[in-house]
Amino acid sequence: MSELMALQRICGLLDRGEIDSAQFLELFTRRMAQDIGCSRAGVRMLIETNHGAALRTMALHDFATNVNVRVPDMESDNPAPYFAALLREGCIIAPDCKTHPATTPFLSSYFGPQNVFSLLDVSFSVNGALYGCFSCEQISATQEWSSHQVKLLRRMASRVSLALMHTITSQVDTQPAALWEPSTPNRLMTMPMPLYEGIGRKH
Repeated sequence: MSELMALQRICGLLDRGEIDSAQFLELFTRRMAQDIGCSRAGVRMLIETNHGAALRTMALHDFATNVNVRVPDMESDNPAPYFAALLREGCIIAPDCKTHPATTPFLSSYFGPQNVFSLLDVSFSVNGALYGCFSCEQISATQEWSSHQVKLLRRMASRVSLALMHTITSQVDTQPAALWEPSTPNRLMTMPMPLYEGIGRKH
């Protein structure tokens, strides 16, 4: 597939040190938005907050403006339905974020304010440990995600998960971790990437 060949080229640039982690994420998210066919596409990492598990956006490409945009953390007083579904199915397919049980916990804090109508998330995991997700959003109107879109995002996530882990550390722990494994995401958060710390954080 031409999409995966382009993605392979981007991963090759990272592997050879021709681009850094921030450039890799920018190129990848732009490619994801283009190939999946959605308003915005990004990479999110699992973090722990005072309110429990949440998702922090590392990079989010807006297809209409062709730039990366800043967004708040995805937080909820009860995020369990989202993470349970992501662990169980490996993805969240939500044509309507207002009614899907996995997305409604984030409706008031993220989807509503961001005008996100539809969501397609595929988990970012290594050896059974959940570290985050690859996310596609549709703005201002709902979208019925096709089987082709879901399969393509799964393939892209499978390839990029390894490349992303290699940007974090050259010595990845090969043992399965707990759901809220903090070590690797925390190491990632200390890297020089545009993580937009503090945006959307509750005080």
